[in-house]
Amino acid sequence: MQGTGSASSPRTYLFVPGNRPERFAKALASGADALILDLEDSVPLSEKAAARQAVADWLVTAPTSKPVLVRVNALSSPLHNDDLQILRRMRPFGLVLPKCEGVDDVLAFDEVLCGFEERSGWPRRSISVIAIATETARGMQRIHTFDHPVPRLGGILWGAEDLAASLGVRSLRDSQGQYKATALRARDAALFAGHACGVAAIDAVYTGLDDAPGLEAETRAHAALGFTAKAAIHPAQIALIHQAQRPSENDLAWAGEVIAELEDGARASGRVRGAMVDQPHLNAARRIRKQSGLP
Repeated sequence: MQGTGSASSPRTYLFVPGNRPERFAKALASGADALILDLEDSVPLSEKAAARQAVADWLVTAPTSKPVLVRVNALSSPLHNDDLQILRRMRPFGLVLPKCEGVDDVLAFDEVLCGFEERSGWPRRSISVIAIATETARGMQRIHTFDHPVPRLGGILWGAEDLAASLGVRSLRDSQGQYKATALRARDAALFAGHACGVAAIDAVYTGLDDAPGLEAETRAHAALGFTAKAAIHPAQIALIHQAQRPSENDLAWAGEVIAELEDGARASGRVRGAMVDQPHLNAARRIRKQSGLP
């Protein structure tokens, strides 16, 4: 039963199509911190039922070495309730709610899941939820409602692919592969929402499978903004994402200097590299060292 697995702040979430069960074990061994078995966009309509069955079959006996979540179809989809029937067989670590349009969607989902947990004798709110909150125009209009801790919410993931479709355009990247202003607005809104709710702020997937430099640059830039994790669509992306998420040697050195200058909090302020530093800088320095696995 996947619900018994550990949940130690994943840095990476690897999407795996639910209709490709031969990939599940390989994904588990990929080095990704968590998996998302997909029942939504990556599964054609004709294979939805088979994918649902394959996901449930695998999760009944899957190892609990890392969190495994299931992306169900959206609340508005006629397939949503069918997807939730897998909960009659097993309890996943969590569910991913696509096309989420504000806190009210999460609260409605929470009410349904509480019913499943009660009927199955599972601990209340033991199934975590990650909301993909930027995939529709209405979702963007409602993302401001994520401004406080929300029951069951474990993370907010943003994405530009479905948002582009919602807006009737091919892509929200320009000819150089950089995000357009509309996508940047969605990215920043999701970042603030995650931190406002006190949950993981999860960066979007990078769809350029043969563009390692682009993946590295985007991961590094978005981690520097405050994203705490990133989604991936191929096992080959995982090691590079983890490497790019690590603080630079310069950042680590700065963090050490700040901690030493402020005597790890004994002093209120000081001077590092010609600039004033105080408590906010000390907190940032501690986070940088923690991200690198240092005390």
